[in-house]
Amino acid sequence: MKIINDISIKNFKGIEEMDFPCGSINIIVGPNNTGKSSILQSIWLAITSLKNYTDVMDNEISEIVVDEFNFKYLVNQGKEKSSIQLNLFNEDKINLDIIYSNKNKYYPELSNYFSLFISDLSYLNSEIPFSQGLNYRVLRELQKTNRSLKSDESKEKFDLVLNKISNQMDSEIKQFKKDLLDSEKLFIQSTLNNNLISIYTIADDFNDIIYHSEEEKRIVDIPLIISSPHSGDNTPLLYEKLFNAKKISHVLENLKNKISYLENIGVIDDEIKVSLKDIDQTLPLSSMGDGFKGLLKLSFMAPLIKHGIVLFEEPEISMHPGYFEILAKEIVSSSHDSQFFITTHSLEFLEYLLEKSEKLGVIDSVKILRLTRRAGNFIDREVYSGIDAKKDIEDIKIDLRGY
Repeated sequence: MKIINDISIKNFKGIEEMDFPCGSINIIVGPNNTGKSSILQSIWLAITSLKNYTDVMDNEISEIVVDEFNFKYLVNQGKEKSSIQLNLFNEDKINLDIIYSNKNKYYPELSNYFSLFISDLSYLNSEIPFSQGLNYRVLRELQKTNRSLKSDESKEKFDLVLNKISNQMDSEIKQFKKDLLDSEKLFIQSTLNNNLISIYTIADDFNDIIYHSEEEKRIVDIPLIISSPHSGDNTPLLYEKLFNAKKISHVLENLKNKISYLENIGVIDDEIKVSLKDIDQTLPLSSMGDGFKGLLKLSFMAPLIKHGIVLFEEPEISMHPGYFEILAKEIVSSSHDSQFFITTHSLEFLEYLLEKSEKLGVIDSVKILRLTRRAGNFIDREVYSGIDAKKDIEDIKIDLRGY
C-alpha cells in the first residue's frame, strides 16, 4: 500500500536537498551520516503533525526528533528554514516548515502569530515559573495577614496585601514575556493542502512547548508507528494492541513455523511469557536474548498498522541473522495494508526483503533509496526498483558496508 507517493526534503538536519518517489516497501541504504535516520524523522514529523505530534504508541516529538539541547539542529547549519513536503495517495499534500529564530529575530510569516500569542498568556499563567523570591514574598505577606486577621482592620490590610501580590505577579509575567521574546526559538508550521494545521514553538531555556492548532481542519488521520535503536521496550503494549485487533494468532503462527524450539507466547499475570519445547516451565520474555526480543517487537509492529506507515530504523541491530527471514516475510506480508520505510546496513536482510517480495509477487512495489556522500559533503541519491536492485546488488553492497 502506498500512503506517500513522493517526498521532498530541504535543509532538514544534514540533508540539503532530496526528493524521491516511494513504493509500498522503501529500503534506505548508505554509509553512516548520509541522512538515513533523518529521512525517517522527517516522515514522522510530517505525518504526526496531523495529530498533535504523537504516534500510535503515544511517542511524542521530544522522544523521536527534538530535545531541549538540540532543537536548533533540525535546520541545516547556516540556514534559517527547512521544509518537508509529502504528496499523498489521495492528492493531499502535507507541508512542514521548520524555522529557526535567533534572539529578537523573527521570520516574517510567523512574527504576527507569535506577537499575538505573547500578548495573551492568560491560559498559561498557572504554569509561569515564578521566581523563588516572589514565592517567598507572597508567603511572608500572607503570614503577616493571617496574624492580623483578629483585628478590625484585617479586611483593609488583606485588600492591600492582595493588591501588592497582584502587582508583583504582573511584574514577573511581564518579565516572563520579555524573556520568551528574547529567547532562541524553533517554529514548526504544518499545513494540509495549504490550510494551517498547527504551529509548534520550542523556546530555549523554557520547559513548556507552546502549541497552536486548527482542530477543525485536521481531516486526515494516518496511523504511524516507529521503531529505532533508541526507542524503549513497548512489547507488552504491542501484544495487547495486536490481541485486541485479532491479529496476534497470525503473527505467532508465523514465528512458531520458523523457530523450531518455540512452543507459544502468551500473557500470564500481566507479563509476556514464552513456552519453549522440551521445557516445562514458561519463561518471562525479559529472560530471553536481545535478538529474540527484538524480533518479537518488530514482528508485532509490522502488522499492527492498517492504512498507515511503519518506520523501522536498522531493525537488524541485536538480531540474530537467522531471524532476518522471519521479519522480512512479516514486513512483505503486511505491506498490503501499510507502507514501510526501513533503514539498514545489512546486506542479508535486504536480500531477504527482495526475495520475499519477489516470491509474494510484490517486488514491483519495492523502492531502494541509495545514499552516497560526494565531494563537498553533498549527499547524492539514486532510486532503484526492486527488480533493478536484485541486478545491482553488488554495487549496493558497497554502501551497506561503507562508513
